[in-house]
Amino acid sequence: MRISSFIAKRHLFSQHKVGYISFISIISTVGLAIGVAALILTISVLNGFEKELKGKLINFDSHVRLRLLYKDSMDSTRTVYQKLDSIKAIQTIVPYIHRNVIIRKGKNTDGVIVEGIRDKDIKKTLNISRFIVKGKLQLKTADGSDGILMGRKLANYLEADIGDQVYLFNIKQKSSFSSSPKIGKFTLTGTYHSGIAEYDDIFVYTNLKACQDLFDMNNFSGFQMNIIDPDNASQIAAQINEKLGFPYHAFSWDDLHKNLFKWLKVQRFPIILVFGLIALVALFNLVSALTMIVIEKTKDIGVLKSLGLNRSQIISIFVQESVLIGLGGIVLGFGLALLLAWLQNTYGIISIPEDVYFMKNVPILLRIKDFIMIGGAALICSLLTTIYPAYKASSVFPGEVMHYE
Repeated sequence: MRISSFIAKRHLFSQHKVGYISFISIISTVGLAIGVAALILTISVLNGFEKELKGKLINFDSHVRLRLLYKDSMDSTRTVYQKLDSIKAIQTIVPYIHRNVIIRKGKNTDGVIVEGIRDKDIKKTLNISRFIVKGKLQLKTADGSDGILMGRKLANYLEADIGDQVYLFNIKQKSSFSSSPKIGKFTLTGTYHSGIAEYDDIFVYTNLKACQDLFDMNNFSGFQMNIIDPDNASQIAAQINEKLGFPYHAFSWDDLHKNLFKWLKVQRFPIILVFGLIALVALFNLVSALTMIVIEKTKDIGVLKSLGLNRSQIISIFVQESVLIGLGGIVLGFGLALLLAWLQNTYGIISIPEDVYFMKNVPILLRIKDFIMIGGAALICSLLTTIYPAYKASSVFPGEVMHYE
């Protein structure tokens, strides 16, 4: 063992004459651990929110949708389908109808968006079955009537239960002023709850044929598509727009929620900066602890220098002490972060309003790269904090110290 390493360990772990110095060293280590844990948990919470939101949006909605800019129905659907099918990144292409309607059950009414999809196609692009809380995903009942699926909150507002009859009113029907709107009769077969209010409160789903009859349509509003990599949805949407041109308009799930994810990215920097200040305070405490050790060990440093240790060896002693304190704080911080993340993910200790955040509990997603990045940064900062104490220690003159002994 090198003599500088041996002395550094003896300095750090030996009994100090001044008990306050030992206490300061412990506080420095614990403070650094709390700072490291706070940074890891902060980034992990942001990662968790982003993953949870992305997962719900990708699972609940299709990756890319194609619509017309000024019409409700496409004319040349076969030609459009062939052009879409030529793009290799697209896995599934499903026709659908998307229209605004009035829904009514008894005396209760509300404005909603109805989407009509064929029974065999709905699971290809929309993973709604994952969010079913009552009933089942069935767009055609056993007796042949048209089934409808709606959000739990909407069903509660309408006072509708599984098996009840609800009515959809075509509010865009081209008819004379005196004629009444066309009405469709549907049976409630299931309710879903995704936690995303803009879907749960507004969207209802039924079979494509029932929508075509209600709106007197022979074709579709557009196509829903799932692609191989959902993260590339915006690029694929741009490629579709370039291939089809006006008046076709393709947009991705990312385009629909761009402001939400932009807000998350904007929030990331200031939040990390604020919690990073906690670790910075701990590093200042580390400087104080090392400086106190230098003051206490001035006599020992003088003796060591008189015995032949050079300036670089003295500096090495205090650098290694700083590294040991830093590593202790980092490892303790890692353990604390892992423990708190496990408790939250397992028991959901911290809950949040689902209507606001789209989830019941604070999600925590731990990533190895965050541990490496934060641990590495903390270790580097620990080394930087030793510059002043190590310089002071190496500047001690043996003659001046021994003169008063």
